[in-house]
Amino acid sequence: MKQAAFHLVLKPGMGQRYVDLHSPVPPEISQQLSHAGIYNFSIFCDGDHIFGVLNYEDESQIKEFLGKDVSPAWTKEIISICDYREVDSELPLLKRLPRVFRFEGV
Repeated sequence: MKQAAFHLVLKPGMGQRYVDLHSPVPPEISQQLSHAGIYNFSIFCDGDHIFGVLNYEDESQIKEFLGKDVSPAWTKEIISICDYREVDSELPLLKRLPRVFRFEGV
């Protein structure tokens, strides 16, 4: 299992709009995530700060499937409400956060 996390900052007051755009996520986005080998993806919202964690199988599969924009209008709207969105050069995702701690239960 591989795991990645990201953080983005929305323009002031756009937290609810971000939530609305993910309620629900367009079916083509969900299908793309599945084809990319992502089997668990959670997004958390704290006001105008968004944090996400995803589990996936294979980096090459992520690069292949997430490198395509399957919903340009939805993607454009998400990007338009972002104030800060740094892109990772290694994956076509938001910049990954470095892991500081992980607890794996016994």
